Amino acid sequence: MIDKDRLISFGYVSRPHGYKGDVHITLERKIVPLKRDDFVFIQLQGQFIPYKITQVKGKTDAPVVNLQFIDTYEKAQNIVGCPVFTDQDVLPEDSELSFVGFELIDAKKGSIGKVLDVQELPQQLMLTVSYQGEEKYIPLVEDFIDHISQENQEIWLHLPEGLLDL
Repeated sequence: MIDKDRLISFGYVSRPHGYKGDVHITLERKIVPLKRDDFVFIQLQGQFIPYKITQVKGKTDAPVVNLQFIDTYEKAQNIVGCPVFTDQDVLPEDSELSFVGFELIDAKKGSIGKVLDVQELPQQLMLTVSYQGEEKYIPLVEDFIDHISQENQEIWLHLPEGLLDL
């Protein structure tokens, strides 16, 4: 069974390439290089369908891939626009994206919630968390971090007053 909470979106199928089912994947974030025999998950009608990569061509930042069972232009056209995911387990351990699912704990407020996503912005990394029913963005900067526990999947923070009120 696929644990949807362990999947991280890294792009989408942008268009077919040729008539044999190859597709262009537009990368929205560089997670890991796509390789032959890797699996990706494509979200179709709310379901995460695993596809094995049988071939990768083109540039690493704009790959053209052939997916098992997608062998015609029509089948490729059916997945255009669909988000593409990878399992969090394939991320390098030092990747900030591996923080998805970690519990954020503030020194004053206590538990804030679990990290839903990590956004790579030009200025810094931002953690996305659902706090009191609203989506909040917390900068991942050294000044705010007290401790990161990989084994307990917790990030202990000391957030400035009012940051969660923005």
